[in-house]
Amino acid sequence: MKLFVTGLLCLTLSTLTIADADTMSKGIFELINQRLTYMQDVALFKATNHRAIEDLTREKQVLEKALFDAQQAGLQPDSIAVFFQAQIDAAKAIQYRYRAEWLSAKPENKKHRDLASEVRPKLIELGHQIVMQISEYLQNGGAFDNNMQQDFVRTVNAAHLSENDKKKMFESLQMIRVIKNQ
Repeated sequence: MKLFVTGLLCLTLSTLTIADADTMSKGIFELINQRLTYMQDVALFKATNHRAIEDLTREKQVLEKALFDAQQAGLQPDSIAVFFQAQIDAAKAIQYRYRAEWLSAKPENKKHRDLASEVRPKLIELGHQIVMQISEYLQNGGAFDNNMQQDFVRTVNAAHLSENDKKKMFESLQMIRVIKNQ
């Protein structure tokens, strides 16, 4: 009887851990999606101000910040760089798709949130939160396995995001590693 109760307790605890892991991974996916939803504002700002979508200087700053945050959070910086590059590529693709859409029809809402005072600070904050939550998730034994890809695809659903964009981001998310001996 005691063995049965102990086994039941272990099963209950592991179920809670799985539920917590599901909640944590879903939260990470939601943050990634939230970050990508700002790309309409970015695209509209750039279109309105006749700026190129690709800004290599800004991309470098975003990657450097992600690498710094990853190092501080106990993640291998190179592994997070691949993931953030995938997000940057997806963000640019979204912006290009908005711009292409606007060639045939003016943007519905010509107002956009201010890039410098509102959008960029929020993108920086979301990037930091993503890194911190990934770190917490991985350091607590979580893993982004193939069974989660469907949930990722369902959750990361920002407008103009392709299935290939999602696949690339998920695969790069799976490659993120914790620094050993941390």
